[in-house]
Amino acid sequence: MALEILPYSTEHYNTLPELGVAKDQFDAADVNGILYTEIRGAFVKHHVERTVGLTLLHNHFLLEPSQKLVTFKKTVALPCDPDEVIDLPHVHATAWRFTDHGIAPYEFAATTVGTTLDSPSMQAFLQEFAAVLKKWNLTNVLGIYSIKESSVDGPQTMEITEGRCNITLDMDLHPHEGTTIDAMWQFYTGTGKGPGRCKNACKGVPHVKRHLSKT
Repeated sequence: MALEILPYSTEHYNTLPELGVAKDQFDAADVNGILYTEIRGAFVKHHVERTVGLTLLHNHFLLEPSQKLVTFKKTVALPCDPDEVIDLPHVHATAWRFTDHGIAPYEFAATTVGTTLDSPSMQAFLQEFAAVLKKWNLTNVLGIYSIKESSVDGPQTMEITEGRCNITLDMDLHPHEGTTIDAMWQFYTGTGKGPGRCKNACKGVPHVKRHLSKT
């Protein structure tokens, strides 16, 4: 039976952990022990490694009811109200989390082409990957994100959250020093590049500061 693609809800985003908490969950589950074996195996088996990648589930800041986090020009992600999203010509989901009821989108981008999750091959992957997450109790730790063909072999990137804006830069351009946390992975097969790599890292400091300011 096909895995249901759920309608968007702000709760799917707001109930994600902050970055530091997400990293603690990742480490506690010893994900690195199965990252390039069982997890990678599901991507490669179904030939989706150039279509979707693995992501560490976390939020950047809380959204207001009905808002969506939308990335513009692959660089700047901003919270958008429903009427603002309607006015945009093309907005597609770019990140999804698994739930007991299906798979739910939680981040979006203004882009002309979206990633289709309802094809038979993708559904076969989603069902197998959901089973892997459940087996290792990782359903609330890991999700998937859309890989654009133009960025498959692109540079590693860095995300920085400033206020209610999330900024993505090439790794060698980021202006902050300090600790980074691996947050997205792209897997390889038959390329001579090894099993995969971290595709995107997040700066921990802005997220941690926001968390501390709320306690």
